[in-house]
Amino acid sequence: MTTQFADVDTGLVKEGSDMPVRCELIAVARAPQAAVAAAVVGVAAKLEEAQGQIPAQPGVLVPDIDSALNQAADITVAHGMLIAPYLWGGPSPQVQEEDRLTLGLQLIMLTHAEYAYAVEEGVAAMQQAVAESNIDILDWTRADS
Repeated sequence: MTTQFADVDTGLVKEGSDMPVRCELIAVARAPQAAVAAAVVGVAAKLEEAQGQIPAQPGVLVPDIDSALNQAADITVAHGMLIAPYLWGGPSPQVQEEDRLTLGLQLIMLTHAEYAYAVEEGVAAMQQAVAESNIDILDWTRADS
């Protein structure tokens, strides 16, 4: 699932230049397509409303995305974590356009407990915990513990 979020200016620029850097949001999950779409659209709306106060870049946490997701009773995730996409097993694709650079930005959804851990310990620690504990981040119905 993706959006047209690359059209939103969040104030990021390419290092050493004034070229705007934009992001396209990407999400992958074993969840109903409507829930994945609601999460991506919800995060895009929060980032756009924040007008750059919440940067669209890896390592950013986006709280309280659950209102649109709660329509599916078994979904336990409620908060977003933005990361560099890992889908391609290498560097993330970049689209160099004439007037901007567009990068993919992957949305990972977190439970309340995972989000609290990420806030307290940091996004890098959360990513390490996911790997070490073998947390299935694609399962949006995982236990909130």
